[in-house]
Amino acid sequence: MKPSLNEIKKRTVVMVLIVTALLAALVMRVAYWQIIRGDELSEKAKAQQQGSSIITASRGSIYDRNGKVLAESASVNTLICNPEDIRENGNADIIASELAPVLDMEEEEIKTIITKSSRYQVIKKRISNEETEAVKQLLDSDVNEETAEAFTGIYFEDDSKRYYPFNIAAHILGFTGYDNNGIQGIELTFDDELMGRNGSVETNQNADGTTLKEQQEEYLTSAAKGNDVVLTIDETIQHFLEKYLEEAVQEYELKEGGAGIVMNPKTGEILAMSTKPDFDSNSPYDIEQFQKYAVDFEYETEESDDPNATPSPTEDPENPSDEYIAAMRNKMWWNKAISDTYEPGSTFKIITAAAALEENVVDLDSTFYCPGYKIVADRKISCANTNGHGAETFVEGVQNSCNPVFMELGLRLGSDKFMEYFTAFGLTEKTDVELGGESSSIYYHDTMSEVDIATSSFGQGFQITPIQLITAVSAVINGGERMQPHIVKEIRNSNGVIKTYEPEVVSRVISEETSQTMREILESVVSLPTATGKNAYVKGYRIGGKTGTSEKGDRDEGKRIASFIGFAPANDPEIICLIILDEPQVENKYGGTIAAPIAGELIEDILDYLGFEKQYTEDEEPDVKVEVPDVRDVSVDEAKTTIADSNLYVTVKGKGDTVVDQLPKPGVMLAEESTVILYTEEQEEEETVTVPNLIGMSVSDAKYTLELRGLNFEVAGAGHSEASGAYAVSQSVEAGEKVSPATVIGVEFRQVTSD
Repeated sequence: MKPSLNEIKKRTVVMVLIVTALLAALVMRVAYWQIIRGDELSEKAKAQQQGSSIITASRGSIYDRNGKVLAESASVNTLICNPEDIRENGNADIIASELAPVLDMEEEEIKTIITKSSRYQVIKKRISNEETEAVKQLLDSDVNEETAEAFTGIYFEDDSKRYYPFNIAAHILGFTGYDNNGIQGIELTFDDELMGRNGSVETNQNADGTTLKEQQEEYLTSAAKGNDVVLTIDETIQHFLEKYLEEAVQEYELKEGGAGIVMNPKTGEILAMSTKPDFDSNSPYDIEQFQKYAVDFEYETEESDDPNATPSPTEDPENPSDEYIAAMRNKMWWNKAISDTYEPGSTFKIITAAAALEENVVDLDSTFYCPGYKIVADRKISCANTNGHGAETFVEGVQNSCNPVFMELGLRLGSDKFMEYFTAFGLTEKTDVELGGESSSIYYHDTMSEVDIATSSFGQGFQITPIQLITAVSAVINGGERMQPHIVKEIRNSNGVIKTYEPEVVSRVISEETSQTMREILESVVSLPTATGKNAYVKGYRIGGKTGTSEKGDRDEGKRIASFIGFAPANDPEIICLIILDEPQVENKYGGTIAAPIAGELIEDILDYLGFEKQYTEDEEPDVKVEVPDVRDVSVDEAKTTIADSNLYVTVKGKGDTVVDQLPKPGVMLAEESTVILYTEEQEEEETVTVPNLIGMSVSDAKYTLELRGLNFEVAGAGHSEASGAYAVSQSVEAGEKVSPATVIGVEFRQVTSD
């Protein structure tokens, strides 16, 4: 029986609906794969069909203020592999055995890497030029076709490595990590600017992940170099500072190292900053050098919660614990100039004196009396000079660094005014210099008692950082303005300067008049042979400054920090420097005795370098040197006349009429009134003189002793060497050495001082 027309229509409608539903489902499914998961599947297909290699962006360079490169990146190779290529066409065993000795890696380590289920693996990052050449030999079929075939799947990838050409300013520059990211210092603070943008190279692959033998196309995304950072520091001045600090660490056996900062007080620009001992930014994790320093000074640390405590070196140096290595690195990377807090001692008297003058609680002629102590409330607080300074003016009190004078000034100011200036000089807040790890100061937040004010007036009872102190003193001497310290001058790229860091005045703290008065007083602290800063004196240069010796930890332990802050030229300061010597292990620990000479010599080197000419006062006699003339092959009488005309003395040895030789040789520079020895007969044997021990002698005694031996004398070093009380602390040629007659022996003198 044939179906009726209605039944046919019904069946047709049902089939149409079914087909429509199936088509709708198909469309929805296609839409799902194309629209919802389209990007995902496209990426998966791309990942399956293409391999990608990273082109590491070169970090921007770091320059000093004069354009010297302090940190730069160089192109190096990273060795990578495609394990799928190796599995398909290479030989993992041969690769591992051949690469192990070349890369100084274990065979098993290499084999684990190159047999992973992956299409991209790093075997070793930033391999050396020697390693690169050795691997290229293994890949070269002309060298060994079988080995080259086994190395299928091994490739080079462009990478970048950081270098620090001058190996200075480690705590400023910092260093980079394994992934070329900043870890410390400027490298970290300006990581975003320096980093740049990585590029890539994409190559076609088979579906199974192996690289196509016939590369149809490569897709290149260029890397973008990072921006350059220009610092305010001067590489030459940084070198001077580091040299003197390194010498101080050894000479004074600084148990906790030393620190220094050089700044332009007018602009706040940091010209140099150093902590010694430090580390090599090219090998920042190597503790060997720092560990040797720790052992040399027999560091022993008890259990301590202080993260900056020096780790004990008594562990087995061949097998130190992870905890010891971590502690040593933290100590090594610690930037004392911004991270240490300490009692500034007498250097802080600059702030107290400036505040007292500004508030008119004292004038230059105000008189005081120092019996060697001052009674404050129920406390007897001593002066550094326990015998007392007797009657003295305010200016003499600063020159003598007299504690009772400054205690009186603090009490006259009172708690509120004292803290007002303490705050105004920036000592309650971080300076925000562009370096990480800056510490906060520790000070009285509540009302200060009379004893608190008295001890704070001469720099005890609170703690500040070196960067805070030099910034505050800069405000005292630069005309009264507190400047924002900064260590970055500008950011630039290939198109030019992107950002400039201009000098910034934070606030005015004292008047121009008070600032000028303080400069004059502080210059006298150095220029007078009776003042505490006399060891920083340099003939011809106007230097001002203040000594400091502060107690550290338990007052009875005898731990001291010796310091000196100096500036020049005193009438119009262009540089200010702070030298800090932490826990010197010598008998005289006073800043005026051991820190002031360093500052004086450093300032002299900097002023010479910057082109400042020496200008001598009426009371100063410049050190005059003359060149020894050549009088060989002339008559003795003529030679005597020639040498006398150069203001030199003559000693003749031999009975001949003609000079056959002379000492010193022609061209040597001698101080006036030195002696030249003339020989009129050939010497059968070379004549020598044993150098005497001059340490501890006065200037006149040292000169007389050398003259008796037929040796010439030269005063070396800074300070009022010829003033009474000066004693020899070092000599250019060690005692017991044998030298030629008339050799110049330089002798450095120093004066005992207290502060």
